[in-house]
Amino acid sequence: MKESGMQTVPSRALGLTVALSVLLIAAGVAWRVAGGGRPLRESVSVGWKHGGSRSMLPQARSSGGPDGERGGGSGKIGAAGAGLELEPLDAPGAIPGEALLTFRTARALELFRERANRGGFTVLGVEPRLRTVRVRFGDPASLAADWAEHAEDYERFGPNYLARIPGLPVGETGRESRPDSANEGGRRPFESQGLESIGAAGDRSRWGKGVTVAVVDSGIGSHPSLAGVEIRHIDLLRDGAEINGHGTAMASLIAGRDAGVGGVAPAATLLDIRVADADGMSNTALLASGMVKAVDLGARIINISLGTDGYSAMLVEAVRYAQARNVVIVAAAGNEQQTVLALPAALPGVLSVGAVDAGGKQAWFSNSGEGLTLVAPGVGIVSGYTGGRLVIGSGTSQATALASGAVASLMSRGYSAAAIVPLLVRAAKPLEGPRAAVGAGLLQLPR
Repeated sequence: MKESGMQTVPSRALGLTVALSVLLIAAGVAWRVAGGGRPLRESVSVGWKHGGSRSMLPQARSSGGPDGERGGGSGKIGAAGAGLELEPLDAPGAIPGEALLTFRTARALELFRERANRGGFTVLGVEPRLRTVRVRFGDPASLAADWAEHAEDYERFGPNYLARIPGLPVGETGRESRPDSANEGGRRPFESQGLESIGAAGDRSRWGKGVTVAVVDSGIGSHPSLAGVEIRHIDLLRDGAEINGHGTAMASLIAGRDAGVGGVAPAATLLDIRVADADGMSNTALLASGMVKAVDLGARIINISLGTDGYSAMLVEAVRYAQARNVVIVAAAGNEQQTVLALPAALPGVLSVGAVDAGGKQAWFSNSGEGLTLVAPGVGIVSGYTGGRLVIGSGTSQATALASGAVASLMSRGYSAAAIVPLLVRAAKPLEGPRAAVGAGLLQLPR
């Protein structure tokens, strides 16, 4: 996988009967029973920032918070099974034979875990805060059978989508093709960290002090630029494989202390949450769990380069979990030169970041889309990498890391989480191009 264009630098988802529900699930058709039983894909929009119009997507309910018991929330019906949300398990990008099951209560989740093996499920992961379990199943009918017996326990089930560190477009991107013919094609490299262009030059030694930034990525390795930076490592994969260097690169741009490859907020503390493997691959269950873990361990900012094309209710709830606790999520728009943002960047309230080149043009690979917050340097960016190397990389990942560093610097000055995104939007340097391509403009750190 070609990850963010990095090059080494020399020297450095209910039927009316059980039988019908089995057929629906096996066919990959999603229904919601909330009165009329309309097809799920025709239900209420939640304002997903995707493309030029609001996508019609399943409405994720929340009453009492993701980690609380569900009360009488909007649309919830007391009859067994009413209000259950289903999503097609064979959607493009879904991992075959896997499902994410969300329960109404913590007790319902525990009861499922106790019977999982008897039902033919293999539990691959559990996220108690979101009352969700990731399972592998052999026969889709097993899901319908368990629902038929325990319908009152379920809130939703749906697919587990692949998520990945964005590479640069090479031929077919794998998503529905919506190439952005209006992309400005910017290719002029910065050949630096691009700090001067965002107002981050000079003494930054105290920037980010007292602020923890979670890098939910491929893991952070040792690197001279990170010497002295406080880093806590959490590995959710635990596969024993060597880490992909992408996470190290992001860490150096956020908090690097080296004079030649410094980060925006060198005094910040980093929380390394490894969710992507050596090839940069992950999934929405791991990504969501990584976000929840970051919040629970005290992160005030979550930096996310990974993206997915599939609408994941679990990922939505993880974002809400973080936002309800005043955590700023900074996420990459994606590198597929598409007219839609990747998730979670496409979700409301997320600081979504695109990339520009050194001439201020939208980078040739940078996704456009409704709700793009702003852009930052992302072409020819120098950063650290595993093995003590320096690399020149291009991608919305690099732009996102710089934006996370900027958020950390503002938090260390006393700005609240709620104030930071509006502040950065006001301070951004206007650029030529539609808002879907460059957002409010180029990231600028207000003095």
